[in-house]
Amino acid sequence: MIPFTAQIIVAMLILIVTFYVVVYVIYEKKGTNDMLPKMTPLNKKTKVVDPDEARDKLIGSAGCTVLGFFKIQTGDRTTKFKDQYSSLMEIPENWYLEIAPSPIENKPTSARLRIRVKDNQTIRTEIIDLPSIPRQKWVMIAVLRDGRRFDVMYDNKTVMSHRLKNYPVIISNPLNVGNPSLDGSVIHVVINNRRMNPMEVERERTSYVDTNNVVFEDHAIYVSFPLPTIKLFGQCPPGFPCDPVTKPPKNNLLAWESPY
Repeated sequence: MIPFTAQIIVAMLILIVTFYVVVYVIYEKKGTNDMLPKMTPLNKKTKVVDPDEARDKLIGSAGCTVLGFFKIQTGDRTTKFKDQYSSLMEIPENWYLEIAPSPIENKPTSARLRIRVKDNQTIRTEIIDLPSIPRQKWVMIAVLRDGRRFDVMYDNKTVMSHRLKNYPVIISNPLNVGNPSLDGSVIHVVINNRRMNPMEVERERTSYVDTNNVVFEDHAIYVSFPLPTIKLFGQCPPGFPCDPVTKPPKNNLLAWESPY
């Protein structure tokens, strides 16, 4: 006869395996690709998608999605006479997501999306100002395109929706992240060859962060436990009747015992 303690251990293992299969096999998102699964410094330009794949999935299709998790530190604060913007994420000659140390001249923001468009036979540039990107914290930034329409999301909020006057140009170039003038980290650059809706983007975001909006790979506890275990017990997938272990109690007089 199997001891009662062994029965409990076996039952827990079966529960973990079943939950893992449901979340990571049945519930797995389709059509997305994580092109940067490892933490990468922002102080250098890193190619995450080669030109052919960028053309086929991002700039050559009717719509696309590019998102990534960025933790931007102070960066280069040196005053420059010309353009102070640095490219955070880009497909050269197509579009650039750019940031500056602070708002330039009379502009209220320090971030923008610069897009190359074709007006008849002339190549022009259309600039879309974005809200300043928070520093020293993890922020998921998503660029969603549907034809001439561009949407930008910070975490779970759409901060900009704009329709261009002209169609973006299509020039085969890689998708890059980072710049020598920046400081910080980037991880989980995800692409999709269609424009994802906000609910899909939010589902993608929550699969990489805990309830404190910190990516799992930035946790000290991640060193001791495998990622699937952290994901299973560190969050509650949308649509499942459960609460994450890091969720504080509704009564703030009760003690909040968190593993972090």
